[in-house]
Amino acid sequence: MTKIKDIPKVDRPREKFLKKGPQALSKSDLLAIVLGSGIKGKNVQKLAQQIINKFSKTFLDVTVKDLQTVDGIGPAKALQIAAAISLVKRFYEDGQSSEITIKKSQDVLSLTYDLRDKKKEYLVCLYLDARNVLIKKEVISVGLVDKTLFHPREIFEPAFRLNASSIILVHNHPTGNPNPSKQDKSIVDRISYAGKINGIEITDFIIVAGNKHYSFFKELGDKNKNLDYVAEGVQGTLFDLLEIEKPAYEISAEKIQETYFHVPQIKKNHFQLQNRRYIGNKHKLIEWIFSILDKECEGKSFTDIFAGTGVVAAVASKHFDKIILNDFLHSNQAIYKAFFDNGKWNQEKTNIIIRDYNNINGEDLDENYFSINFGGKYFSKNSAKIIGFIRENIEKNRENLTKREYSMLISSLLYSIDKIANTVGHYDAYFKKEFVDDNFFMRPINPIEAKEVLIFREDANSFAKQIQTDIVYIDPPYNSRQYSRFYHVLETLTKWDKPELHGVALKPEPENMSDYCRVSAKDRFAELVNDINANYLVVSYNNTYESKSNSSKNKITLEEIKKILSKKGKTKVFEKDYRHFNAGNTDFNNHKEYLFVTNTKS
Repeated sequence: MTKIKDIPKVDRPREKFLKKGPQALSKSDLLAIVLGSGIKGKNVQKLAQQIINKFSKTFLDVTVKDLQTVDGIGPAKALQIAAAISLVKRFYEDGQSSEITIKKSQDVLSLTYDLRDKKKEYLVCLYLDARNVLIKKEVISVGLVDKTLFHPREIFEPAFRLNASSIILVHNHPTGNPNPSKQDKSIVDRISYAGKINGIEITDFIIVAGNKHYSFFKELGDKNKNLDYVAEGVQGTLFDLLEIEKPAYEISAEKIQETYFHVPQIKKNHFQLQNRRYIGNKHKLIEWIFSILDKECEGKSFTDIFAGTGVVAAVASKHFDKIILNDFLHSNQAIYKAFFDNGKWNQEKTNIIIRDYNNINGEDLDENYFSINFGGKYFSKNSAKIIGFIRENIEKNRENLTKREYSMLISSLLYSIDKIANTVGHYDAYFKKEFVDDNFFMRPINPIEAKEVLIFREDANSFAKQIQTDIVYIDPPYNSRQYSRFYHVLETLTKWDKPELHGVALKPEPENMSDYCRVSAKDRFAELVNDINANYLVVSYNNTYESKSNSSKNKITLEEIKKILSKKGKTKVFEKDYRHFNAGNTDFNNHKEYLFVTNTKS
């Protein structure tokens, strides 16, 4: 038998991992590292290979008992492997999950925003699991809480049924005074006592009244000091998470005769702003959108708060004096700065730099971060080496570039790789090919002239509290597809922080995860609408609710959108037949785009 020490050091799993990275190792090599050592008569590589061969495609579902059927695997090694698998699955689930975690009172307030305007007294209960993840939100009573529809059993019966570890109660005061009454204090005492008997923690009891709130967290502190929860922060937001009737997927809407509107100029051999493959790109809907805006809205300032590609703001820049663009992706911010910013730049200088980049031969370059991770997958090896080299070179020469020139080179690179990426248009996956074409070519961008443009990279809901504008265009994510994950390669290339990557799709640790892609989308939208200071709210959405793909299903119904907007002002709804994004896994007929226009002055 070959012992591990007899294998050349360069081929040993640990040494190979440290020198070449995990992508250079086979599945059995990686498992060998987890095992650490073999058994008598069988080295660790042989043992690992035996396990891989035995369980093959069911490996990720293998149990401790299953593993112990392999000769040489005892309880300790079986537990070691099973724990490693469970750890990876947990991180993956956390990255994919749309679950809501309650860590502070602000999270609670964000889930009970609607209570602040209720005319009757409500008692609402949040049921949490051991990780403070929301299992269910339920209305316990409606009316005068101390006299009518309340009894501790109504709180704890669902807790037992849901196997909840803790609960949080929220009660509203229609009077506008959040200070607890004698009845409130009595209720807290009764529930706290019942919780102690039943072995369920009462994390907090919060009273909301208008924009104010009161927390009993300190009074309950002796009972929940070990809970991962803090009672601080400001009043959050929500809108009616409690509706249980079947959602309305269609809505009464108007159609409009479209008219021509100025679209950004075309310059030969240059990238235009709209030349991107991007989910939700509104380029083909521009004339429809602005035909409605021209008819329904007026003003001098225009804000695109989920700007995405920026094409709506580009057209708006020809019709309004002041434009505000906002999006939380780093790559989109770089693109806005390149196309819209009024900073100094030398066109001849950037053209010469791009020309020199196009003369680079990938075969003459060493491997780099980009080629090691993405070469042979999202791009050919040689193209990936060139892309990585260019990005590194831009960073090294940053001090010799103006801020505008730096952004323009980054954007030119982003647009250029989008043209050759071995994908359907996003980076959630790549086509598995034996050979990926070497066809990288970099072109300059064609910037847009505008009177006044302000560019931000903020969370839309936070940003909404800071702006004052005549018209705000709202085009949030519609479904569970997280843009920061779909375009992670562009984000990595823009930030150039060279993060550790994970999984088949080679994604970094999650960041900029949007609540609009989760079950809390409606609540966040209600908060956004409530906080925006604008004369007109213009909201884009579609009707993809019954798609076969869960990731394609909308998070907010059209009726919910209209209901939320109607609280802000008179709302009109317009519709247009339009083909939706389809990666090949979904099938949905009668697809429509909707535009909601709310006049807050009415």
